[in-house]
Amino acid sequence: MSLIPSGLSIQEAYRRYRNGQIIVNRKYQRKLVWTQNEKRMLIDSILHEYPIPLILFAETQSESGPVYEILDGMQRLNAIFDFIENKFDIEGRYFDVNQLARAKQLKNEGIIEVAEQGGFLEENKCANFLDYQLAVTSYQVMSEETIIEVFGRINSGGKRLSNQERRQAGVTSKFSDVVRSISAEIRGDATAESVLLYNMPEISIGSNRVNDTYGLKAENTFWVKQGVLAIQNLRDSEDEEMLADIVISVIFDKPFARSKELLDDAYSLNSPLSVDIEHALIRYKKEKLISDIKNTFSVLKNTIESVSNEENFLRKTLYPDSRSPIKNAFYTLFMAFYNLLVKEDLSPCDNNLLFENLKNLQSKIKMSTHYTNVEDRKRNIALTEGLIRGTFVKKEPSSLNHGAGLALDFENSIRRSRIETPRYEFKQGFLRLSEDRKYDKKLENQIIYTICAMANIGPDTEGYIYIGVADKESDSERIKTLDGIEPIKISNHFVVGVDREAKLLGVSVENYCRKVLSIIQESKLSEDLKISVLSKIDIIDYKGLTIIRICVPKQNELSYCGDDVYIRQYNNTIKLETAKEILAVNMTFLKR
Repeated sequence: MSLIPSGLSIQEAYRRYRNGQIIVNRKYQRKLVWTQNEKRMLIDSILHEYPIPLILFAETQSESGPVYEILDGMQRLNAIFDFIENKFDIEGRYFDVNQLARAKQLKNEGIIEVAEQGGFLEENKCANFLDYQLAVTSYQVMSEETIIEVFGRINSGGKRLSNQERRQAGVTSKFSDVVRSISAEIRGDATAESVLLYNMPEISIGSNRVNDTYGLKAENTFWVKQGVLAIQNLRDSEDEEMLADIVISVIFDKPFARSKELLDDAYSLNSPLSVDIEHALIRYKKEKLISDIKNTFSVLKNTIESVSNEENFLRKTLYPDSRSPIKNAFYTLFMAFYNLLVKEDLSPCDNNLLFENLKNLQSKIKMSTHYTNVEDRKRNIALTEGLIRGTFVKKEPSSLNHGAGLALDFENSIRRSRIETPRYEFKQGFLRLSEDRKYDKKLENQIIYTICAMANIGPDTEGYIYIGVADKESDSERIKTLDGIEPIKISNHFVVGVDREAKLLGVSVENYCRKVLSIIQESKLSEDLKISVLSKIDIIDYKGLTIIRICVPKQNELSYCGDDVYIRQYNNTIKLETAKEILAVNMTFLKR
């Protein structure tokens, strides 16, 4: 490993940032957490030409040139670039984007918004800011293992890390990967492993209580909305701590004797406990574990929301006499749901009675402040199962893998689509939004071409098409007027379902779905692609609205529609016109 110490001007750093050369590896990196006041303090230091801490990169090479993976300094870099792009002011003054050609270009293209009120820094201060030399060290490395080791050493003694953040720093075991993956899915910030730095604010968690620019609000996450955790708990990654507890309990098939010390051991590579966890994960199978826990959570969440959308509904039900988080009661309830859903293949059938039976659960279970007793936990779970078992029935198909079980994946797809646009496509339906509501035959071809294009994104990427979701507010309002339904907003999309179209066409929802299957079956898609897509079509029941999900699985070779090849450019589907273009796409599969 060679060290290359250097100075890097803010202007050059911004060029790399907007060129997509600065990335964040979410396998080990922390979330964006700085408040605007913390950002202002950093900018003030730079404007006064005070030194700021060193920024560390791992420099690797891609086909398009060098890529800089952040090892230390993500919060600082985000603060600097946010200031340039007018996300916040300092003492009432904003950076003047007209003083930086790239930022001015992005403003003119409508990619960044410039402050309309308030003054701007003087020209000379903007120039000095851009000329400021960041202290940078780039590690030129060959392996991810080296990067992870360096990151762990840098952060293991960090003063600001919570217990769980400290445990995770530089640890990439199968166990830590599972916990991190499930946690991100439940929070709503799941993404690909590597994310461009300029996309990080969109998937970072802020709060409605402060003026931040993060895309997700803590109050809107399940954890805080239902009173399971407080906002600071979430910022300190206690959701991941809770899920680590659940994961260990599931794979060992018995409650975990949770304590700070045992959780430390679980993340300590080569400790007896961590070795046992890794072996148990192999036996359970990683993908099945992730699916079982996600789907259990999804069904639990759907069950809660079918009864009430009131804030803190779960806390008020399980612990009505307190405003404290309900971590212990939630663990008990989740494990009871897991046992009934996964082990016994049952489904909830009377949600109102279920929560009536759960009133004041926290006062009925045994708890300890600093550690948990296995036998007490077993009794707590058995008690909870007894309270709700009568509200579960054998149901075909099971809700675990149908409808409610897929709702969490559906919500995350919508959120991911904002930064992974090629992988996602949303269609409100097959009927035009004109007064005559004619069937749009062209849409059938568009869906087929999009399937082909998503298959050609690359050998490591899945794609998803959702039918029953509008991506324009104007379309959702039109549907509301024409079809008399209330669209459900998720992020910047609107769930409208296909039930309304089935009714207008005079067919059942089942026959509507069969029509979609026949469109794909009769298409000119490559045979292997066609078969894999037909096996991956799901029906999602989302709060009473039916959504069709078409999954385009990863492909090992170039896919065709007849003799034509299609690709995705952002959220557009493009037909390739030349042999040279086709060969270039084909190379992404050959290089695998």
